[in-house]
Amino acid sequence: MNARDIEPGIVGGQPPAGFQLDVRAHGFPLTEALRQYIADHLAAKLAKHARQIQSVVIRVLDANGTKGGEDKTCEVEVYLRGRKPLVVSHTDHDLRAAIGAVADRVRNALTRELGRGRERPQQQGRKIVRARKTLQ
Repeated sequence: MNARDIEPGIVGGQPPAGFQLDVRAHGFPLTEALRQYIADHLAAKLAKHARQIQSVVIRVLDANGTKGGEDKTCEVEVYLRGRKPLVVSHTDHDLRAAIGAVADRVRNALTRELGRGRERPQQQGRKIVRARKTLQ
C-alpha cells in the first residue's frame, strides 16, 4: 500500500477501511521526505491488517543529538480496535535502519496478536445462559 494515494495522515482509506497515521520527531526537525519515507514503509508493512487498526503513532528520537552513537530510536504504537495497544521500539545508529527494523517487528507482533484472537474459541451467549439455568 502506498501512503501517497491517500490524504496525509490517513492510510488505506477512511476508517474503518484504513487508519490514522501520526509521525512525530523529538530532538531533530522532521522533514517531509523523512515523514513520507516513514509513512510509506510502515503502510506497506501494516496494510494487511488495516481494518483492525484504529491508529498508529510513530515517534523518532535522537537522544544524543550531534554526539553520535546508537541513539536514533523509532517507537511505534499501534492502537487496535477493541484491544490493548502494541508498542514496539528499536534503537540504532542509523535512523532508516531503526525504522526498517521496527517496521518488521511491529508487523510480526501485530500478526501474532491478531492471530491470538482467532485461536480463542468464541463463546455463544445461549450456551452460557443454558448452563446458568441448569446450575440453579
